[in-house]
Amino acid sequence: MSPLISGLASVASFLYNAASGSKSAASSRASQPAAAEPSAVVTLSKEAEALTGFAGKGILMASGKLDGPLGTRAAADAGTALTASQADRSVSKKDFQELLASFGATDSQKEQLAAGFDANQDGAISRDEFLKGVAATSGTKGGSELSQSLLQLVDRHGNANGVVNQTELAQLTTAFANAQLRKAA
Repeated sequence: MSPLISGLASVASFLYNAASGSKSAASSRASQPAAAEPSAVVTLSKEAEALTGFAGKGILMASGKLDGPLGTRAAADAGTALTASQADRSVSKKDFQELLASFGATDSQKEQLAAGFDANQDGAISRDEFLKGVAATSGTKGGSELSQSLLQLVDRHGNANGVVNQTELAQLTTAFANAQLRKAA
């Protein structure tokens, strides 16, 4: 046997023994149930990334049933007059924090996110501020502390798999739209 083959055989034997030894430790750990931990870094699915693109263009995408109409045409169809200024009402910091609480936010998350979304520091989150905050979760901007806090909250409220999908993100935007409508009523 040549020295090269002999050396490779020794390395292979070493790796095999090391792997065999760690298998028993791994199997004993595997027999113990592990608590599901949310992912440290949460990303957006391709579809959710598209929704943040709409948010970046000032378009609020909602899903499911809204508490009321969002536009004047829908309002006319529903028999309720809703002006453009009513549809763009700001949501108070308190109401925004209640919305976040419905997603399971802690007190510190509610404070951090409300302060981060309230860009002009007027104590309320406008539609534009909300959309800019959602848009900031996309691409390379999604790694900021504020964006990750929001994505982790939305993911934990959903399936907690480390990827926010379009349904999970739409639940947040729909909740904000409903908070706006309650304010407009």
